[in-house]
Amino acid sequence: MFSASSPPNYIPIINQPFLYIVGFGLSNDATTPNSLLDIAAGQCRDSTDSFDIDSSSALKINSAVNGLNGLDTGTIAASKVYGVIVVADPVSGNPTGAMITLTPLAPLLPFGYSIWRILGYVTTDSSSHFLKGQWTAGGTGYRKFVYDVPQATAVTAGAATSLTAVDLSALVPSGIAELPVNIYYSFTPNAAGDTFLMQGVNRSSSGYATKITGQVTTIVVSGNAEVIAELNASSSNKPEINYKVSSGSDAVAIDVAGYTLNI
Repeated sequence: MFSASSPPNYIPIINQPFLYIVGFGLSNDATTPNSLLDIAAGQCRDSTDSFDIDSSSALKINSAVNGLNGLDTGTIAASKVYGVIVVADPVSGNPTGAMITLTPLAPLLPFGYSIWRILGYVTTDSSSHFLKGQWTAGGTGYRKFVYDVPQATAVTAGAATSLTAVDLSALVPSGIAELPVNIYYSFTPNAAGDTFLMQGVNRSSSGYATKITGQVTTIVVSGNAEVIAELNASSSNKPEINYKVSSGSDAVAIDVAGYTLNI
């Protein structure tokens, strides 16, 4: 039986919906955005939907430290996508905190902490600094992230005329079977009527999610399109999309502008 002295995270709020979340919005720290991540106050169910996690005050993650309110283990690495989690102690009532981890489904938790919930993801650049972006928040687990500047993939002047995989693992979360990704593209057709296609990596050769048609020879066509990235079993289950152009003289650049999550 629960008592009045039980830790707040141990007492379930049974009238709240399955895996609810309120608040806990993410943002780059205004003063030190390269290494600090701010998390607004909030409340949510833990990842097992068994306990409530509550923080009435904002939290801050420092990538230079290990443990609570830092990186779960090791040192911050370059060009990685880290899960951002909120952690709590439902037994002894230690203060709620937050962490980043490369294994958000199985993080290394501080002593005494046993529950957590993924809040989103943050990406490091080649200097191991947090890339800037904007995360939505509110009273829903359906959240979007947009980079301040679209981030280039390895395809910067692509001219593949057969479906070719594009690895997104350095820019979007891994382990999600179907992840809606906002792609920014820049397509230079060699001739009017040339086309550029994108699709999930596991789609059939005849299907496509996006088709862009050039109207004027060598005039760049650019814009944004949502493509569902899928896990490619042929490349260690990396999140990937396919692309192709209709002529080997075409050229396309593919960037990641952001993605949508259900946390």
